[in-house]
Amino acid sequence: MRYPPIHLLPGQDRRPRAGHPWIYSNELRMDAAAKALPPGEPVCLFSSDGRPLAIALFNPHSLIAARVVTRNKDATIDAAFVERRLARALRLRERLFDLPYYRLAHAEADGLPGLVVDRFGEVVVCQLNSAGMARLEPLIFEALERLLAPRVIVLRNDSPVRELEGLAQEVRLAKGSLDGPVELVENGVTFLIDPLEGQKTGWYYDQRQNRAFIARLARDQTVLDLYSYSASFGLQAAAAGAAHVLAVDRSQLGLDLARASAERNGLAARLEVAREDAFAALDRLGSEKRRFGIVVA
Repeated sequence: MRYPPIHLLPGQDRRPRAGHPWIYSNELRMDAAAKALPPGEPVCLFSSDGRPLAIALFNPHSLIAARVVTRNKDATIDAAFVERRLARALRLRERLFDLPYYRLAHAEADGLPGLVVDRFGEVVVCQLNSAGMARLEPLIFEALERLLAPRVIVLRNDSPVRELEGLAQEVRLAKGSLDGPVELVENGVTFLIDPLEGQKTGWYYDQRQNRAFIARLARDQTVLDLYSYSASFGLQAAAAGAAHVLAVDRSQLGLDLARASAERNGLAARLEVAREDAFAALDRLGSEKRRFGIVVA
């Protein structure tokens, strides 16, 4: 047996057998040996009757105590394993996207539970949101270096979920340096982002298709982009022919980035920004009798 055994309690193996990637602490036999394991330790999961189920990354201090990484009970969680998973994720993204701007690794969806990797060309931003991924940090960086050779690697380990894993919050450069905003291209529009100070990893790739959908509706319309951050919806609408965009957000950084991106795309004349709470802005706009063809909230 390569890894320490952890047993599920009687009657608690239905979800893992059906493919669920999480096992909660109250579903496991949390004996003294289990509680003594260091956070992030690979373990072999067994049903209560002793049948092996999977290899998981274990944290005795978290409600999500075990995160499944593979159903192959003979696998070794090493540098080659991590690189294979990231290489598989990369091949899929290269099939889906023409340009190197995308979420490269999406945690459990790519078999790397707790790991988020966003790619902005030569800049890679990582979030290690589980103890298991934190333990594998050096192997993740090695794999990224071999697969992408990025100029910059940023660690955005400031997600609140890290506290639940017993991990400290931090933001740091793991490789290279940044002397200003980073550029990305999405749906034909160029944006500037800040991976160190911006929200999340600096961008919300999950809204790519929604932004494209709104842009298709936007020609000749006035657009209100609420909770806009860097006006990603609004600027793509403007690029598609919207007559005017009002972007509302409380983040000055986000609105500054929106202005800079608008200048970069020749859209500054059609972008108006307001640093304001969204509900206050809606009250004000209503009292001013302003109307919009599209409202994004």
